[in-house]
Amino acid sequence: MSMSTQNVKPDPGVLEPQHKRQHRWSGGKRIGAVAAAAVALVLIAALLIIQSREEAPATDQTPVAVNARAEEVATGFVEAYGAFDVEQAMTYLADDATIAVLGAQDDLRLLSSWLEATGYQQIVDPCEGVGNSASGSIRCTFAFHALRSGELGRGPFGGSSFDLVVRDGKIVHASQDWEIEKFSPQVWEPFANWVSTVHPKDAAVMYQDDSHSGVRLTEESIRLWELRTLEYVEEVGR
Repeated sequence: MSMSTQNVKPDPGVLEPQHKRQHRWSGGKRIGAVAAAAVALVLIAALLIIQSREEAPATDQTPVAVNARAEEVATGFVEAYGAFDVEQAMTYLADDATIAVLGAQDDLRLLSSWLEATGYQQIVDPCEGVGNSASGSIRCTFAFHALRSGELGRGPFGGSSFDLVVRDGKIVHASQDWEIEKFSPQVWEPFANWVSTVHPKDAAVMYQDDSHSGVRLTEESIRLWELRTLEYVEEVGR
């Protein structure tokens, strides 16, 4: 905070009576000087206290303002991500942003298409700063439905999070940590077993390998994921 000072000239009328009485009080100059010095010290001390009180809020609020802006950016990105609005999500990313999801560097557009095709839904908690506000690290925890788990009457599954780093109003790093302890045995594994048994050729296109632990993100794969998850819901829901 910048601060300017002004020299305030005393009112001439205030000093005039003192001038007229100087010959009477010549013997009391030292006492007057000491008293004036004491008053000056009191005034300086008061000024310093006032100044510190004025400056403290600005200093205290700076990290809060930085954090609030970062949380706003993170929230905007996560909401756009959950709405499959890739164009809007991209506006929150720096040009050289790193996006790490599903354990690999994936194309955000293909990933968004896959999530939408398989009935993904997310319920996000308020985003919050992590650690020192200057780091720009933001975490947004969320629960989710995936592979049409909501249509199967399972979930939502909580405990997952987006971990984002915001610098100068843009996200420079985004990762998604999935909590699958309950989701995997209830949804992922049963579907993988079903599709690999009923549609083995499709499964070879849909998954990265025979372990069925990773998704292959291609337009053809996404088409099959949508078709087979819909079929699976119909069969299991009977």
